Amino acid sequence: MTVRIGYVGLDHHHREPYLDTIEQLDAEIVATADPYGKTPDSVESQRLSSLPWYESVEALCDAEDLDVVWLTLSNQETPEAIAAAADAGVDVLSEKPGAKTAAALEQVADRVADAGITVGFAYTWRAHPIARDIRNRATNGFFGSVRGFDLRFIASRLATRPTDHYLFDAAASRGGILQWLGVHWIDLLPWLLDDPIVRVNAAMTAGEPSVDVEDGATLQLELASGAIGTLSAGYYLRDGRYDTAIEIYGDQGHSSWDPMGPTFGFDGETAIEYDSAAWTSTPHRTITHEYEPTPGYGGRWGMTFFEEFLAARESASAVPADMDATLRVLKVLDAAYDSVERDEWVAVQ
Repeated sequence: MTVRIGYVGLDHHHREPYLDTIEQLDAEIVATADPYGKTPDSVESQRLSSLPWYESVEALCDAEDLDVVWLTLSNQETPEAIAAAADAGVDVLSEKPGAKTAAALEQVADRVADAGITVGFAYTWRAHPIARDIRNRATNGFFGSVRGFDLRFIASRLATRPTDHYLFDAAASRGGILQWLGVHWIDLLPWLLDDPIVRVNAAMTAGEPSVDVEDGATLQLELASGAIGTLSAGYYLRDGRYDTAIEIYGDQGHSSWDPMGPTFGFDGETAIEYDSAAWTSTPHRTITHEYEPTPGYGGRWGMTFFEEFLAARESASAVPADMDATLRVLKVLDAAYDSVERDEWVAVQ
């Protein structure tokens, strides 16, 4: 049966890619809402302009028969929007990271649990075929004992971005590059290795005077296993450019992957390089993934993520990134921003 979606939060960078994705799912958007007063006409979204529009999640859920509320709101607004959907008994798919702090999301966790709804967050890289290959190899002992890692998520500088948007406003978002882009790898690495982040030592810079969030961040991260590595994130490059990396070093194996490529997009191909002490004849191997051209956020593998979320609503299958997952990420973010204030290592609570 076609899933009925209420789309909430119209002024968001991912709106149009998400609409492309939804059009290919067994789903339809039946109404929209925006607590900031943004209408489909005001954001020039012709695909939504003919649908009913509401000023709040509460009004939306009261008036419409919905299966899912799809949220692309600010971190400040998201927890209460989730709670409102929970009170109405409607499942939620939300943009990451879902709140400004872990405490803000924990405040609505009981209402979600009491409602028994399905809640997921858009950590879509978990569905990438190469990410799943790394995870499977790690589970099967490919790396041996992981000793270190190097994570990088560098994007185009703030001068090329619409910095009047709430993504770059501390009151709405809390942070900048770390909570918007670096957060992907904060979620992904522990998932790949089944090894949570337990301590953080962070430094951040703000190179744009008109913006009150960080545009650069470097973190030292310690995992529960004792492995130590770094995450670098920054708005540093020319327009439209990216520089990303996930390097994992074990005493038996090493992997090297550039997930994003030099420009944003999910067509063409991406490759991962593996080295293994156990592969005596060909210790260095490259696996290339050719993308299936698919519109939407994340292309074909993004579709896989959202299909798995919808399937989890109807069965006992796991939500690909649930409340617990995003709370773990938020607690790492809490520790990182606390570390900057205290100028020392901070344990993840």
